[in-house]
This record gives sequence, C-alpha cells and structure tokens, in this order.
Amino acid sequence: MSNDLGNTAVRLAEVLARENDALRRLDFSAAVALVPDKEAALTGLARLVASPRTMEVSPALGQRLGGLAFENQMLLERAIAVQTRIVRIVARAGAPSHVGTRYSAPGGRAPSHRAAPAALSTRV
Repeated sequence: MSNDLGNTAVRLAEVLARENDALRRLDFSAAVALVPDKEAALTGLARLVASPRTMEVSPALGQRLGGLAFENQMLLERAIAVQTRIVRIVARAGAPSHVGTRYSAPGGRAPSHRAAPAALSTRV
C-alpha cells in the first residue's frame, strides 16, 4: 500500500467521521465548515487512485471508508430534507396574506394557505 494513499484515505475517513458527527447533531454550520477539508481529501484520493501505479488500501480501511461514506450519504439526505422543510415553512409564513376576506361557494371561507404549526426534533 502506498503511504500517500493510506494517509489520504485515513484523512478522508477522519473528515467523514467529523462531518457525520456534526450532521447527527444537526450542527449544519460545523458540517459546512468541513467541506474544504472533505473536498481536498477527495481530490487527493482521486488523484492517487487515477495514477498509473497499482495501489491498494487495507480491507479494514476500505470497509471503514465505505461505512462512513454510506452513513454520510444518509445523514446528508436527512439534512437536506430538514432544510427543505424549514425553507418551505418560512416561505409560507412570509407569504403575503390575502387582502380582505374571501369566501368560497355557499358562504364558507376559503382555506388558508398559511403554514400549519410544526415542531422539529434533533432526535431521529
């Protein structure tokens, strides 16, 4: 195993573990702060893997990276869903209310387009 490849793979694993920890806590600022480190590690790993030399990482490190990457994908999807829901709630709450009262057919009021109350939990 190339020492450069092993060191780069370990660095990526460490960054993914820190990012996953931040995403589990829903600490999006901490996760975003790790993006430059993650991109640098991924770029370095891609460069080393694409080199003409045949290189391998240990099976244990490969499994660790695979597990961390899978968890990272799941946590990022959850973070995107949470952020999307928050943006929709804020957008609906900030939408202008209708001028005057509107009524629907036979004297009923038109349904409100305001956001329903919602609660967020940091537990999944």
